[in-house]
Amino acid sequence: MVTSMQKLQTYLEKFDYIYFALIILLGLASLVSLYQVQLLQGEYFVLQQVVWYVIGLGGCFVVSYFLDLDILKRLSLFVYLFFLLLLVGILIAPSSISKEINNAYGWYTIGGFSFQPAESMKIGLILYLAQVISKGTDSSPTLKEEMLLVGKLTVITLIPVAVVMQFPDFGNAMVYLAIYGAMLLVSRVRIKTILLIFSVPLTIILALTITYFVATDFFLDRILGMLPSYQASRFYGWLQPEKYTISGYQLNQSIMAIGSGNVSGYEHMPHVPYAYSDLIFAVIGGVFGFVGTSIVLLLYFMLIYKIVMISQRYHDSFGTLIGAGIAGFLTFQIFQNVGMSIGLMPVTGLGLPLISYGGSALVITLASLGLILNMRVNTMTFMFGNK
Repeated sequence: MVTSMQKLQTYLEKFDYIYFALIILLGLASLVSLYQVQLLQGEYFVLQQVVWYVIGLGGCFVVSYFLDLDILKRLSLFVYLFFLLLLVGILIAPSSISKEINNAYGWYTIGGFSFQPAESMKIGLILYLAQVISKGTDSSPTLKEEMLLVGKLTVITLIPVAVVMQFPDFGNAMVYLAIYGAMLLVSRVRIKTILLIFSVPLTIILALTITYFVATDFFLDRILGMLPSYQASRFYGWLQPEKYTISGYQLNQSIMAIGSGNVSGYEHMPHVPYAYSDLIFAVIGGVFGFVGTSIVLLLYFMLIYKIVMISQRYHDSFGTLIGAGIAGFLTFQIFQNVGMSIGLMPVTGLGLPLISYGGSALVITLASLGLILNMRVNTMTFMFGNK
């Protein structure tokens, strides 16, 4: 029987210190960036972010040390349903505990603390998708089996997507779809089947893009006109920020801030709305310039690389699929946040992972990174390497 001391010794021996150092460095980048927001705009978030980091890192260690992934695999459906119920509860909860922020509902507020269940739903979705995909053992499934699996995965994903769109929360809806796409890519479904599936949404996106450039007025008036005014205004501000100066104010200020940073940064960058959360990348670009943004992106690249490599070496496909889901949602959120800061993507409210201010997102992200650390510590070692 393995004693607690032997378990701790094994844990420390297999602990990935480089992986953990990357998390800490991104945490320091968060605190430094938020401190710059305090200096520039007089908003105070650093101390609270430290508290969230302490809680999140505690959760990361608990998940990596105590959690049994085999048990988690068996409980994945219940985890998914529990987080889904929390998500649905937002729609029926009384206004005293359901909080509206920026024209969207998505937070429980109890005793001064706010919790966003859309964040925890990411873990629930990843775990259940991983469990469903890993159940199949046939490495060469028939087309019927592939389509049946894809159908299951699609339904599992679209349920929380449909719920968060009622808030509305377009950003997290896209994150769920990114998780779905990333895990589908590493499933046993053949590439040609995946391409066939994605051909439909890609064709729609291509058609909308062509319509915008060929018939701009029709696109803005008729197509975007079908959206709720709150969502449509964001697209107006993204596509034509010079014309729609009010809805495009965030984007214009963000681009100005990043541009003012040049190579090494500029002390007096312009005011950026929501610089502590949605557009914190603009603060990094403005204050620390190209050098600062490059360092942050390099840290992200190294972290995601470690996630992929650790999960690939895990002895169970369930863990490998979890790694794909976590890498998928982090990659998408980084791309989306950086993209909206420089005008390549619409502003959706998605924060920059591990850097933007926020309790729910930070704690859940650190807990998910704890799952990867759990795999690293519990990867079986064989004579000819890890499996």
